[in-house]
Amino acid sequence: MKAEIRKETDDGYGVSVVDNNEVKHKIGVCYDGEIDGHIQDRYPDKAAERTHSEGEHVGHARRYAQYYVARETEHDTIPWDLDGDRFEEVRQALEGLSDGEIETCFGELLDQSLSHYDDDPEVDIGDTSRPHELPAEKIGPEGAVGYKQEIYLDAAGEIEAVSGIGIEYYVARGERRTVWHGDGLEREPDACVDILPAPLVDPAPFRDYLSYNLRCQIRDCYLMRGMEPPAEYKVLGHGQYRFTGKYENFDLYPPYHLIDADIPGYTHEFRPDLPITWGELAGMTDPGRGDSLYAQIKGALFSR
Repeated sequence: MKAEIRKETDDGYGVSVVDNNEVKHKIGVCYDGEIDGHIQDRYPDKAAERTHSEGEHVGHARRYAQYYVARETEHDTIPWDLDGDRFEEVRQALEGLSDGEIETCFGELLDQSLSHYDDDPEVDIGDTSRPHELPAEKIGPEGAVGYKQEIYLDAAGEIEAVSGIGIEYYVARGERRTVWHGDGLEREPDACVDILPAPLVDPAPFRDYLSYNLRCQIRDCYLMRGMEPPAEYKVLGHGQYRFTGKYENFDLYPPYHLIDADIPGYTHEFRPDLPITWGELAGMTDPGRGDSLYAQIKGALFSR
């Protein structure tokens, strides 16, 4: 991706972008980040007539133009939900929280996630109960659901507040909805964790799970503007759920969301704070056994 600011207008900038297909775009980016004009001569003008890959290249050009203006000027033109630098600030603040602070901020989210394992004899959920029932209109198995929680930083870069919990689910093939329980602050959040249920029972590994999710989301921010992320964000795993369908179905993208995907330069690096050492963990596994490594170790990792 390449860009150049060609002119400044009354309400923004005219930006020239060359995408990864070497197609040139002329894009108007307002001071607030709104796109108020987009001309290119290679792809169909109507979105419905573009292939998936063509549509993604058009989206990359727009988001890269917003990113480039933010980088080159004093204007904040990146949408909050694609602002990787802000996500990293939140991630660092999150990693600094104590177990007690995790319980205070994210205890309800932890309980909601853990409630999916109440029938698993290998996961000791204690007296955990589900804070919010799943919507009756949800289709698919119980675990086919995602959870969100918005995070707000204060002026010092510390976590000031969190929102209620958002439950994301499908009501029909290709039709996804989110219902929120509780409110956030009356401003845009600095980030939003976006997780799948996981059998993590303690605050410390759950904090690491949230942090890793944000790391994957930062990867998504780069990929969605046609860029390769820096090395520290070349990680595999679930990031923002809205991009999972692209990674699963569009030829343009490898499956970045899969932890065992074979993508050169990318690795799965989730290493939670465990109740035992990695040496002890290695001693518990036996490749010669017929069951999976997960089955061999989950009693040590996911029990209170």
